[in-house]
Order: sequence, then C-alpha cells, then structure tokens
Amino acid sequence: MKSIFLCLCVFFSVSMVSMPGYSGESTEQYTVNVNDVLEINVLGHDNLKTVTPVAHDGTISFPYIGVLNVKGMNLSEIEKEISKRLSVSYIKYAVVSVTLSSYKSMRFFVYGEVKTPGKYDLEENMTVIKAISSAEGITPDGIYGRVKLKRRLKDKPGYEEIAIDLKNKKESNLNADMPIENDDIVIVERSSSFFVYGEVENPGKFTLEDNMTVLKAISLSGGFAKYGSPDRVKILRTIPGKTGYQSIKVDMKGAVGGKVDKDIRLEPEDIVVVLEGVL
Repeated sequence: MKSIFLCLCVFFSVSMVSMPGYSGESTEQYTVNVNDVLEINVLGHDNLKTVTPVAHDGTISFPYIGVLNVKGMNLSEIEKEISKRLSVSYIKYAVVSVTLSSYKSMRFFVYGEVKTPGKYDLEENMTVIKAISSAEGITPDGIYGRVKLKRRLKDKPGYEEIAIDLKNKKESNLNADMPIENDDIVIVERSSSFFVYGEVENPGKFTLEDNMTVLKAISLSGGFAKYGSPDRVKILRTIPGKTGYQSIKVDMKGAVGGKVDKDIRLEPEDIVVVLEGVL
C-alpha cells in the first residue's frame, strides 16, 4: 500500500506547464536562475503556499525547511528536494508542485527605431508586436522600416534572421503574432528613402512608404513644375554589386491613364528625375 501511495505522490508532484517562447519545451526542464519567481504548493497544506523570488545568491526560503539553493535546478528537482526535506520531520510523503510565476532570467532584446531600445524580461505569451510595444513602440523614423528577428541557432553558434511582416499580409506567415523565444533580438530598421529631383515643385528626399510608385512620388514632391515634362521622367536605380545606376524610362502617360504596369513601384534609394521638355 505504501508503494502505491508513493507512486501517486510522484505522479501528482509533476507540474508540466508550457512556457511560451521556450522552444516548445516544458517549464519542467527549465533551469531556474536568479530573479525567477517560483510558486510552491503542498497538496493538502494551503498554508504552505509560497511565492518567492530566487535571491541573488541562488536561494529561496520555504517554511519548515529554511534556505534552499535552487539555482541551476529544474522544477522537478526542486519539487523532489522540498518533498524530501518536508518528509523528514513535518509532512510524511509530501506532494509538492513548483511552477514558474515569472521567469526574469529569460530575456529578449529590442533595438533600432523604437522609443526605448534595450533588454526586457520574457513574459508569458510574448510576441513580436508585444515586444515592440514593450519598447514603447516604433519611432516616426521607423514607421515604414523593415522588421526582423534574430534567433540563436540551436546546433551551432550564430543567429538565423527572420523577416517579420507587421501588417500581417496574407502572403506572409511570419507575422507580428510570432512568439518570442529566450534571447531573441527584434530589430526595427529605419525607413528607407527615395529622391525626386529636377522639374518638380518641391524636390528632395522622401520616406519610402508602402507601395510607393512614380506617380505618388511626383505628387508628394508637389507635381510637375512649369517646365517639367511628363515625357522626360526616369528612375535612376542602384545596381547590386556594381557602381553607377540603371536608368529606367517612365511612361507617365500610361501611368496617369491607369495602366498599373506603367506606374513603376519604387525601391529604396531610387532617384526620380523629371527633366525639362524639349522645345
């Protein structure tokens, strides 16, 4: 009968709960560290329920057993150790469960164009958008910037880089709801730019918004100036790996006439040039 009861004790002492963002592993195997907060319960003894942080020396304090060094132990090991110590003099066959109330030793980072970049504690159900919110949101300079997530590789040094779609476009499954894992780095890049020069009312540098086209770009720059010619519009575009620019002639009449394929979509650092009409 004793052996059956002991088996039941072992069964009930296991506390398996999922830790969001911990590679799909259970908190049972999570290694406890300084500043983690543990919740400890003893079956049938509500008065012993304890919520305690792990002190800087790696210890916790629990009624009837005093100080216990838990740093580097997993939850199952802590359960067994507390049960063992309670069983010596206070509760025979103590059934103990230990869960993580919070896990401040797990962290993530947010850098780039956010208001308060830095290191943050990994909380429950943390996602990319919540991570950016923790950093108080994106600055005006990053509204149209790319967002990426860097995650440690599991089997070798280094990081993999994952492009994130904050707008949750249908064609992308790597969206803002993507869960954050321990040591993830979220980076919000500065918005890209393009330029409009020549015979327009307000030439200069502009933020490359989503789906920016030549027609929209010229509109942003105030439209054609007095001598600007719709027949003499071109895009200067950098060529990857080479110096100089590729010159792309723009069919403005087609773009104005509603031909979508003629209203060329701009890329980062494109230069739209509007020349004078030929007399």
